Amino acid sequence: MIRLACRLLLPGLVAATAGAAAAASTAPSPGAPDGAAATRADGDPPAAVATFTAAAEIELERALEMRLPDQPAPYLVSFELLDGNVATAEASFGALVNTSAGPYRQVRTEVRVGDYHLDNGNFEGDFGSDSGVRSRLLPHDPVLLAFRRELWLSADESYKGAAQQLSDKLAARQGVHREYTDDLYRVDPLVTPPLRPAAVDEAALDAMVQALSATLRGHGFEEGTAIARDWQGVRTLVSNEGHRASIPTGFTVVRVEAVARAEDGARLRDIRSFVATSPGGLPSLEEMQAEVEEMAAWLEGLRDAPVEDDYLGPVLFQGQAAMELFRQLLAPEMSGTPQPERPAIGFETPDAVPTARLGRRLLPEGWRVVDDPLAAQAADLPGGYLHDFEGVPARAVTVVEDGVTRDLLMSRVPREGFDGSNGHGRSLGNDRRVAVPASVTVDAARTRSMARLERKGLALARDTVQPYLLVIGQLTPPALDEDFRIAFSGDAPLPGLTAPLEAWRLYPDGTTEPVRGLEFVGVDRRALRDIVLAGRRNPPMGVMDAPPGPQRSSIGPIGGLPASWAVPDVLISELELHGGGGREPRILPPPP
Repeated sequence: MIRLACRLLLPGLVAATAGAAAAASTAPSPGAPDGAAATRADGDPPAAVATFTAAAEIELERALEMRLPDQPAPYLVSFELLDGNVATAEASFGALVNTSAGPYRQVRTEVRVGDYHLDNGNFEGDFGSDSGVRSRLLPHDPVLLAFRRELWLSADESYKGAAQQLSDKLAARQGVHREYTDDLYRVDPLVTPPLRPAAVDEAALDAMVQALSATLRGHGFEEGTAIARDWQGVRTLVSNEGHRASIPTGFTVVRVEAVARAEDGARLRDIRSFVATSPGGLPSLEEMQAEVEEMAAWLEGLRDAPVEDDYLGPVLFQGQAAMELFRQLLAPEMSGTPQPERPAIGFETPDAVPTARLGRRLLPEGWRVVDDPLAAQAADLPGGYLHDFEGVPARAVTVVEDGVTRDLLMSRVPREGFDGSNGHGRSLGNDRRVAVPASVTVDAARTRSMARLERKGLALARDTVQPYLLVIGQLTPPALDEDFRIAFSGDAPLPGLTAPLEAWRLYPDGTTEPVRGLEFVGVDRRALRDIVLAGRRNPPMGVMDAPPGPQRSSIGPIGGLPASWAVPDVLISELELHGGGGREPRILPPPP
């Protein structure tokens, strides 16, 4: 296994997150689900929306007439305007480091050639290969001719890319004998009134990150940073399928991180995250400061904490750690989007076996998992929306019933055994729209008190000859994980979960002792079957996420798609963790 230590400093990742000034094809856009504070545009529609719609109507007709020699014509053309306001602020120990605010306007153009049965989509060629999706920034002034120019260029590039992608896809299928599903579900067109994006308050965001990072002063930390983003916008869809819709998008995310150094030189860090649909949905500044102060006190005490030895035994997950346990292990089992087709490598043909499988036992008997964007929308939670990015009405989906997978989240990408999307199609940037969890609730058949979970955990620890129960309260969010690992055949198993940020030993007499340096070994979805007891479901926690896969680790501290998870604390009968030592200690003390 190759392990690369990647210092994901908060400042360096701002440009890679949603709303960056350059709209590269692989960069996440500031898109988010419905539920933001957009307002209905009574009377005349906003100038940008009216101009975009007029330009799109004209360019749709022209785009459908495009034709390259010996290539099929487009059968689907979609223009998607992302228009809104974004503010970003970052501070270190109370000093403002970076701040920016302004409008953001981008068009995402998708062209598909062929037909719904077989088109260029759902194919991933070699690195750098083409596709039928392009994004271009639009002028801030709503000038019809200027908008038409950008839409024309993006449609032209998208069509050429789609034609090349279809050619590559057909070539990759040569000599492969298997049944293929259709490439795109049909949907009813969505028509809604235009919406006006909400404003953002740059000064308030600046003051917030300054106040939060100032809380970390006086502790001798090497780093104490706070970064925040407020994005409020509208996604406007215009397509030849009949979409003429405005869908609100928005999120507010705040991350606070502190870094300290242990006596043996080990680098210690802890993180607090706050996610809402708008600044009004965040906890009060006083509440956030209290959480940051609690984090600082924990990190100070961790400097002298022992390094945990290799541990094999029961583990109790509480609060944020329980949420991350389910988010990291359960999300890939919920998305029904098949893997894209890929060209053969040598004599091997990649078999696109889906991760999520109906009928698979994921949890103990009696457990239930539901994803309901509509309920989250009503409660103003991250991940709430009425329509997904493809304009499909959201639906509640009971993914797990009695511990077994009974249904899956679907986008417009077809899958055998399913008849359409259930309104979970989302993605970042130019990526294809895939099924992504939005607002997940996990319920156990029976719940117990925390005292009962601890007693049971200590009893299991005695059975494994452990003098204490390991309790984990915080796990590293995947987007802020500093280690990138690649495993080769014969290597030790990958961790399967991100590293603990807060872990402690619970002894039979009730005393606790913080520990550090832990890393999981070989955890996968099967660990969820080993849940022994569960507590009551915790309140929903907002997160910034991405489709299951490597992209989860590359969205940066303030990018991604908002979602929420409400899960119980859980006790797992057995997990393995390795302990790690420190590094070379510092010679010079930190500045006063």
